[in-house]
Amino acid sequence: MKVRRQLESIEPLVLEMTKSLRPEEWQRAPGSKWSIAQVVGHLAISTDIIATRFEERADRTDMARRATPKQQLLRHLALGVGKLPSPRKIPPEARPPENPDPELVTAQFRMAIQRLQAMIEQWPTERQERVFVAHPILGDLNLPEWVRFFYLHCRFAAHKIRVRTRWLRRAS
Repeated sequence: MKVRRQLESIEPLVLEMTKSLRPEEWQRAPGSKWSIAQVVGHLAISTDIIATRFEERADRTDMARRATPKQQLLRHLALGVGKLPSPRKIPPEARPPENPDPELVTAQFRMAIQRLQAMIEQWPTERQERVFVAHPILGDLNLPEWVRFFYLHCRFAAHKIRVRTRWLRRAS
């Protein structure tokens, strides 16, 4: 199943490049950009928030998708074509702290991914497709759609991490 493959690829996609980082490198970043610890922290926080919202709604049977025509179009472009909308202002609850602990954010990221994996494995397909959590730009997404979004989001974040690691190598 495509959803499982994407979900299984998220952790190595993001964390593989961090294995060789020294502790101080996690916190360094060019200019006003986020550090690698902040990038991973943002992924951990946002994935954890969505996993929690799905867990809270696990038994809901009365949900219907809510989305404007613009959100429907953006959802198709993002999830179907793989083109995420331009980054917007990140909601305050998804912003990482200034200097997050690398071990903590890595563990939080792994645990959030594991929670999504448990839902994919344990929830019947109908529940996965009928429980929705709102995305601020794309409207309501079901569990497989959120996994696809996280895969694309993490692919984008992995690019940022790759750029930061190259910058760190040149700077040292």
